[in-house]
Amino acid sequence: MEEKDHPYVGVDNIIVNNKGEILLERRSDSMWTFPGYWCLVGGFIDWGETVEEAAKREAREEIGVEIEVVRFLGRYYDSMGRHPKKTVICLPHISRIVSGEPNVNQPEEVSEVRWFKPEEIRKMELAYDHKQMLIDEGLI
Repeated sequence: MEEKDHPYVGVDNIIVNNKGEILLERRSDSMWTFPGYWCLVGGFIDWGETVEEAAKREAREEIGVEIEVVRFLGRYYDSMGRHPKKTVICLPHISRIVSGEPNVNQPEEVSEVRWFKPEEIRKMELAYDHKQMLIDEGLI
């Protein structure tokens, strides 16, 4: 009999600047899912943490910036192909940087951070369902 695991809940930050560019990070080649792919800044919510606290923590840990969560966008879940091996519910947000400059803060997870124009992202393949989130929100 197959062992069942519990669902995981995560957050993604669609960080947009005043030029309309979107911040993406490239996943490290050592990551077990989507190595080398570009993606949104995010991760799993820790026990006892609010969704907004998790969004802010992930931005601080991964790219060294403080963000403001501007707007909750909805939910994405496993039936949408969110994760190849787990049942994951994700709660994406539009966010903006309030202090700091984006840098690689966790090289074991992130190899590069860069702003992209929407037309550039339209031509890219992103990790998880991150491209669909950007399409759904009308950002690319």
